[in-house]
Amino acid sequence: MIRSEKIALNVALNKDKTTELVFSDLFKTYEYPLYTLALRLTKDDYVAKDIIQEVFLALWTMRDKVHEINNIEAYLFRITRFKVIKYLRKVAADDRLKEKIWFGLKDLAEDGTAKIEAREFDSILALAIAQLPAKRKQVYLLKTTEGKTYKDIADEMNISQHTVKNHLSSASKTIRKFFDLAFKTIVVMIMTNWN
Repeated sequence: MIRSEKIALNVALNKDKTTELVFSDLFKTYEYPLYTLALRLTKDDYVAKDIIQEVFLALWTMRDKVHEINNIEAYLFRITRFKVIKYLRKVAADDRLKEKIWFGLKDLAEDGTAKIEAREFDSILALAIAQLPAKRKQVYLLKTTEGKTYKDIADEMNISQHTVKNHLSSASKTIRKFFDLAFKTIVVMIMTNWN
């Protein structure tokens, strides 16, 4: 090997080690604050960890251009917010994920923030129920709050069990649509506050 090639190889190896050290320092410095942000917004530990992994993977893939970034902290938080928004959009389109998040909020009622969020969930649900027509609302409340059977509701309201079933089905659809709209509004508010 020619001496100039040896020097070039040593310079390249030193540059790689320096890049790894810088990346390691960035990871140690920003992993927890970025994770905290992602967890606060997604309410899911695994999702937050995945998002942070994606953020640092994206940073690693562009490691040769990191020196061009003026404010690395702002850049990392911007990438994290983008990944969270992407996740929230996916959730907004996926009913199962949306249900998991909403019911996850109710399950976290032990912690102060979760209690507030659970109250917000309950208030959104109350608004959705309040918009139901009177009979449909009565059927829905008899079923969900009092746990009555279709037959009991039908007897009490002097309607058929089939009508009870139709009222409950329509009420559920209306409430789901209300939650969809509320959830999309929340996503838009989050995106607006970040821009």
